[in-house]
Amino acid sequence: MDYSFLLNTFDAAVVLGISLPAVFMASKISRAPLRNLSLLLSSFLFVHGLYHLVEALATFDALSSLGPLSDAVVEPAGWGLLFVFMLYYSRRGG
Repeated sequence: MDYSFLLNTFDAAVVLGISLPAVFMASKISRAPLRNLSLLLSSFLFVHGLYHLVEALATFDALSSLGPLSDAVVEPAGWGLLFVFMLYYSRRGG
């Protein structure tokens, strides 16, 4: 077991642990612009946590093919959500 597995597992646990209650709380907000901003940001956190989880699993030899998948699919999806959050905030935010 190497440090990258431990660090990615810890990061995944922290980020996923924060994102799931954030999605729930964001869904309860009544004002649409604020709810959408919160949902976009918490969705980014969820996808980023999945990225760390997949990276942690990719350290095992049997699952090493997950490494390129996380770099090619999961990470760009997270950056895309963050970009959409930025665009939405610039148009609807504060």
